[in-house]
Amino acid sequence: MPVLAGFFIMGFCDMVAPVTSRIAAEFPPESRRFVDFLPTMVFLWFLLLSIPVAAWMNRWGRKRTALLGYAFTFVGLALPFVAGEGCSLGIYFAGFGLLGVGNTIVQVAVNPLLATIVPSARMTGYLTVGQIFRNVSLLLVAPLVTLFAAWTGSWRGLLLLYALLTVVGGIWLQAVAVPEPDVRTDAVRFADCFRLLRNRTVLLCTGGVACFIAADIGINFVAVRLIDSPMSMLTSTGFYACRIVGTLVGAWLLIRYSDVKYLLLNMGVALGLCIALLFVHDRIAIYAITGVLGFAMACVFATFYAVATKAAADRSNEVAGLMILAIAAGVLPGPVCGAMIAWTGNPHAGIWFPSVCVGYMFWAAERLARNQSKIKDYA
Repeated sequence: MPVLAGFFIMGFCDMVAPVTSRIAAEFPPESRRFVDFLPTMVFLWFLLLSIPVAAWMNRWGRKRTALLGYAFTFVGLALPFVAGEGCSLGIYFAGFGLLGVGNTIVQVAVNPLLATIVPSARMTGYLTVGQIFRNVSLLLVAPLVTLFAAWTGSWRGLLLLYALLTVVGGIWLQAVAVPEPDVRTDAVRFADCFRLLRNRTVLLCTGGVACFIAADIGINFVAVRLIDSPMSMLTSTGFYACRIVGTLVGAWLLIRYSDVKYLLLNMGVALGLCIALLFVHDRIAIYAITGVLGFAMACVFATFYAVATKAAADRSNEVAGLMILAIAAGVLPGPVCGAMIAWTGNPHAGIWFPSVCVGYMFWAAERLARNQSKIKDYA
């Protein structure tokens, strides 16, 4: 449970995309275009730090590395809250940058830490359960923002709440003995991690994680702009509520059926929904499509991560580094989708970017399923 709580804390960085519209409202129009880069500031650190942290974790240990990530996460959340209402945009960039640093460290450490305490054959299922915890924190963003705004006149109480929950999670993890492999004294070089990309399965899964993160952030970035209403953030709530349902269904199905075939089915559905979202303008239909997209994308990260780890089981730390490096793709949706919307003057145009990402995941799932079938036929 204390390890799974780390997945709940992972979700805190994903609240940045839904709240950017509220942050933009705090600044004059000429400054608002820079607010679109706040999600970029969070996910940039996955590109810069994931591999070094994975290498350093071999010496430091997974639990201690996770606790360090909690510390950065706390500071990143607390900084803009302490700065107060009307703080500069630079404070938001600094705070969310530290949040990104902390979240990078947490994700590099917690995923392989979970892998050491669960059976290998059931890793996809357990990672899916971890995603339930993460999706709950994402689901709560819109209701909590609305609640704090009603109580205090500002959404910023969410920052304090998540900061305090990070402290609780860190104390809980510290207080419980979590078994993990012996700390290694040998250094892992950058090249050692990137050599894993020679493994075709690891390469496909790394690209899959990158496209999943980009599509996930992109869909939520665009969806709130498709509905001209103060209630537009409910698209995010519906997305993550349905993702929780999809994760529960997936956790049950993945014990019984092939994970990559289930992924292939869901990505086919998601691709069709993304294409539909390009043309649909009815508010109820947008809510419904966004919700079903959340369901279809529920088990994507867990499946890609588990398949990659099983393909290089003796290099799980390095695989974790690559998978979390791929999360750096989260820097793209804000600027890319924002530019497409500004260029065309049509918010629906922003859906093209996540549609392409979902298309890759469908193709990657098909390749993985074909490779899996060949291995079974050979056996």
